[in-house]
Amino acid sequence: MKPCLFIALDGLSNNEKETLKIAEKLSNVEGNFGFKINLDYLLKVGTKKAIEKIRKFGRPIFADIKMFNGTRTMKDIIRDLVDLEVEYLNVYALADYLLPEAVAIAKGTKTKVLCLTILTHFDDSYCQNHYRRSLKDAVRHFAKIGKDANCDGVILPGTMLEVVKDLDMINLVPGVRPEGFVDDRHKEEINEGDAIDGGADILVIGGPIMNSENPVNTLSRSLYEIKKGEQRR
Repeated sequence: MKPCLFIALDGLSNNEKETLKIAEKLSNVEGNFGFKINLDYLLKVGTKKAIEKIRKFGRPIFADIKMFNGTRTMKDIIRDLVDLEVEYLNVYALADYLLPEAVAIAKGTKTKVLCLTILTHFDDSYCQNHYRRSLKDAVRHFAKIGKDANCDGVILPGTMLEVVKDLDMINLVPGVRPEGFVDDRHKEEINEGDAIDGGADILVIGGPIMNSENPVNTLSRSLYEIKKGEQRR
């Protein structure tokens, strides 16, 4: 698939007006990208209304709901999001054998289900503490669960892409940080070009674009870096 970028609209819940204003400007930039909506906003304004507010920009939507629930609950939520025609949604691989029946709801529709392995906020010590295995082994373990559950793709740190190369799934890398951007939110960071070159299909970038002095220019630079990464594959 052609590499795609999702811009995380994390400010929607607390600063909806300004976030929507920026998203509208960004939507006119040429390139293969969409918008990611967090669970807090979906809960605050209602799933249908939230999706409709973003759908007007004419870009793909990733509903970042991070589900880890019983099969019945997940089925109902997936069914609603399929009806709203979101392009992507995600579930925790930790749900394990509860996943296949829920994931099946989206099969044959435009909605792809991605399984979440380890958040980029965590590192090897976290995985050793909670899973008694390395970050590398934990990502592989959870990615395989998602594969067996017939998920369409996997969400993983960009530093771990090599671990899933043989699984033939969509690879989404969150928490991507452009070269020179520094913060302390994500333990496992990677820039756009290296992520794409390493095998990522979808990237998620939020703050570096949305909080920049010129979001349009910052988005354009990220899209350019993605193209360069694609050429190096």
